[in-house]
Amino acid sequence: MTPRLVDFIRLLRAQGLPLSVAEGLDALHSVGTVGVQDRDLLRLTLRTTLVKAQRDFPLFDTLFAQFFTMPRRRRRRRGQQPAPGNTGASPRPTPQPNGVPQASTPPPQPAPPVAGARSTPEPPQDAPEPEEADASEATALQALAELEQAWREQVASPPSSRQAAALERTEAQQLAVRIDRPFPPDQLASMYREVERLALRLLSRQALRTRRAQRGRLDVRRTVLQGLRSGTEVPFTFAYRRRKRSKLRLIVLCDVSGSVWQATTFLLKLVHTLQSAFASVRSMVFVNRVVEVTELFQRMRFPEDLDALQHYPQLNLFGFSDFGRVFYQFSQDFLHDIRQNTVVLILGDARNNAFDPQAWALGEVRQHCRRIIWLNPELRRDWNTGDSVLAAYAPFCEQVLECWTLEHLMQAADALLQR
Repeated sequence: MTPRLVDFIRLLRAQGLPLSVAEGLDALHSVGTVGVQDRDLLRLTLRTTLVKAQRDFPLFDTLFAQFFTMPRRRRRRRGQQPAPGNTGASPRPTPQPNGVPQASTPPPQPAPPVAGARSTPEPPQDAPEPEEADASEATALQALAELEQAWREQVASPPSSRQAAALERTEAQQLAVRIDRPFPPDQLASMYREVERLALRLLSRQALRTRRAQRGRLDVRRTVLQGLRSGTEVPFTFAYRRRKRSKLRLIVLCDVSGSVWQATTFLLKLVHTLQSAFASVRSMVFVNRVVEVTELFQRMRFPEDLDALQHYPQLNLFGFSDFGRVFYQFSQDFLHDIRQNTVVLILGDARNNAFDPQAWALGEVRQHCRRIIWLNPELRRDWNTGDSVLAAYAPFCEQVLECWTLEHLMQAADALLQR
């Protein structure tokens, strides 16, 4: 059953469901525990271990029904065919050369049974022969085996160069889509799903790196001592110097003014998906003053609850952007919450409307945190033009990155997950 489950997991991945290796192993262990006798229990077990979002339940149920359905043998009903006289139509007379129709000859009647003779039951006329039934069953099983073998070969065979190139072009086109422009409502929902899919891929990769790092290096001394103390047939049990890797804390500071609103929503969706990788996530938005929206952010649904964010109390979307005032307020009100394991993520175009930048306030924040990452939703050639004061803030930032496509967003997420 294990190869069959592995093929089913590959099918789910091919249909777009994000599945990691750890989740596949959990599914195999769970099926080994509950068994495969109960079909509904098997379906619920696989759905619990493999599907993360409730919206993917219908797709999973459809694929499960198609993948684990066996064709049933059709049984022919036994019974005699109706006689011609029972249909209500009389036989047609045969014309003769003299024009007089000849009466139809009645069908021969069976001879009366002889007294003392034992009657032999005749088999029904439409009953299938045993050889025909076996042949039809063998044909159905052979067709099923050929279909499964063809599907296995299709899964196992690597895609052709043309298909691989087409997939690469499609993914490159998706990553090149600009996120700083408005989208139609139907396309906006698909873009949020794409951001979530890419973020989950990064999470799986980060989890694998974390497990490898936590394993540590081989401790030869402890390995030898444990081998001498055990006295078993196995001379050595490897011991490792395990490193405790604590999760980072994240503070997100997003500009929600009209010029960067669209890019901000995608960044919030990305951080919302990645929040399991951090010990804590605090979300703050601003135009000319800082407003914390952590509670709303924890239960937010995209894009349904974006209107609630726009109408959040104390948030004035019609004010003029003032980064200097924002950083001063942040350093005064939230500096005591910043630790050495805190990463500050800022999204904004640094257009300060000729106000005082007060870059020293961001410098104080940098002294207390681990690093600052600045994401700018403008093209690099537009930086430090007009009223942009990004050059005043850049010295206090570990990285200053472009963020106006999905590819830039994924690069920012990768930098965010690095320790």
